[in-house]
Amino acid sequence: MRQHIWKVFNYELRRNIRRRGFLFTTFGIPLIAFVILFGYRAISQANARSQVAPDGSPGVAVESEGPQFRGIQHAGYVDRSGQFGDPGDLADTLTRYADEPAAVAAMDAGEVDVYYVIPADYLETGDVTLVVPKFNLNLASAAPIRTLILNRLAANVQDENLFSRLLSPSNVDEINLQRDASGQTETDFGADFAVVYVFAIALMLSVFMTNGYLMQTVIEEKETRLIEILISTMRPTQLLAGKILALGLLGLIQIVVWVGSLFLIGRLVAGDAGSPLAALGAISLGADKILLLLLYFIFGYLFFAAAYGMVGAISNSMQEGPQFAVIFTLPAYIPLYFLSLFITTPDAPLPTILSLIPITAPLSMVMRVTLTTIPLWQLALSLGLLIVTDVFMIWLAGRMFRVQTLLAGQVPKWRDIPRLLRG
Repeated sequence: MRQHIWKVFNYELRRNIRRRGFLFTTFGIPLIAFVILFGYRAISQANARSQVAPDGSPGVAVESEGPQFRGIQHAGYVDRSGQFGDPGDLADTLTRYADEPAAVAAMDAGEVDVYYVIPADYLETGDVTLVVPKFNLNLASAAPIRTLILNRLAANVQDENLFSRLLSPSNVDEINLQRDASGQTETDFGADFAVVYVFAIALMLSVFMTNGYLMQTVIEEKETRLIEILISTMRPTQLLAGKILALGLLGLIQIVVWVGSLFLIGRLVAGDAGSPLAALGAISLGADKILLLLLYFIFGYLFFAAAYGMVGAISNSMQEGPQFAVIFTLPAYIPLYFLSLFITTPDAPLPTILSLIPITAPLSMVMRVTLTTIPLWQLALSLGLLIVTDVFMIWLAGRMFRVQTLLAGQVPKWRDIPRLLRG
């Protein structure tokens, strides 16, 4: 029996690991992400450093003192409010122009990188318009004009520390007691969103993609009549077990490559606070959470592998298979519809209930584990229900994965399913 399972495992592993689709999604997508990242950084650095001097010759932009002016060498402004005449100590960074045509001419000549327009009703509205010569994220900064305004409005403030606090009032570390009953987990919506989204999407894509291959191979073998040769030498349950083990290993390889690549990208952009991927660089998961993520991947994979095996057994074409698979895929993605609720209050009743239901538990618990401290009884109950359901689903798949089902020329009717399960 083990020999037959090993043969199927070895065949399916070698067959599917050479699939162009698997190779592209596993290694090609991370490679493209690295190319885009380094290309974007190279272009941004070139735009920030290579400037055109007023005489038309190429020049090198000198990064201004203070990280708040990063990317802007010199800026202009048009003051229609009459409140901000002389730039004072900021003359090396800011130049005032009488009207907007003069500012446009200076920007076209390369004298300034950008210019700001302060409207006449600024004190009432606080609105300021930023004009850039072309799309460049490095130039999308309000720091120079904000410093000018603070210099003028807070002219009587002599304490440098007080002025710094006016410029940057607070650095908030939030501990949401409603989110985490232990009160130990700090929150950051941007970082939390990145973590949850990355883990959830990586898990579900890996699970459904590899199990999609399982369903596809079963249907292809039925269409080509290869299944008749296979089940003449082994039991259908041995065939199913070998396929599940091989594709489970491929799914594990895939998720390790994806998550590892995202962590590496997060480390590379960790110094760029404006990048949404920078939050990934600060992720630090303990060994216990990594073990939980691995367990939910394995047991979640077994659940959907059994489901897709059943779908492949009763389907006669690749058109029918995905239609039946929707029965399992749509409920599994329900937690993503409540993503904001998971991020803000992962211990709320709905996220807790979804993490206990076997079909939604893999995705829900992965989202909660990365955000909060899960009570031990919830972990034990969730894993227990998922394991029991896995055993039932594998047994059910074994009953459906029978000779009369695999060799049938039509999809079994609902009234035939009890008879197939009884054997």
